[in-house]
Amino acid sequence: MPPKDLTKKELIDILEIIEAARSCTDPVQLKPLLLKAGELVSADYSICGIVETQSGFVKGISGVVNGNYPDEWFSHYISERMYLRDPVVRHHASFSLAEFWTDIFKRSDPEAKPLISYAGDFGLRHGISSSVYMPGEGSFGIFAFSGPADRFGKHHKSIVDIVTVHLSRALLNSFSVSGRPLAREVSSGIQHL
Repeated sequence: MPPKDLTKKELIDILEIIEAARSCTDPVQLKPLLLKAGELVSADYSICGIVETQSGFVKGISGVVNGNYPDEWFSHYISERMYLRDPVVRHHASFSLAEFWTDIFKRSDPEAKPLISYAGDFGLRHGISSSVYMPGEGSFGIFAFSGPADRFGKHHKSIVDIVTVHLSRALLNSFSVSGRPLAREVSSGIQHL
């Protein structure tokens, strides 16, 4: 049952995301759904990916749909394997429910502070994220919505918890159907193998 504080428009948008996610089989199809979810929670930026784990530790990323994170940030993040020390990714290796970045940052290791500061330089200062564990894959889908201002509240947590469950199936389908390799990304609508 949806939370009672959702507006009629929000409920319609959520249902549209859910319906479209059911038939999503490609990262290019997933990108507009991810951006629509970001709009629902007042985010300036949206991204999602499949994080590989081993014994509860992050070991890599096997697929990413970059909704609209800054390209320079995204390229540096991937090339420098920043996800290995990203407090948001590390948090979601253990916890699935939506969480505000401010709360995650309060509990993060001091070694994460330069990464947090660097992300802030690109407007990725505040955010809300969620994950869904994929037991058959030894991985989890992570969804992050962010921006320079702290506009995220409890209401947004409810929306993120609802939509990420459905978007996670679309994410998994986008990177694993028809024998396509998992290791690819979508950035600015262009697929890279």
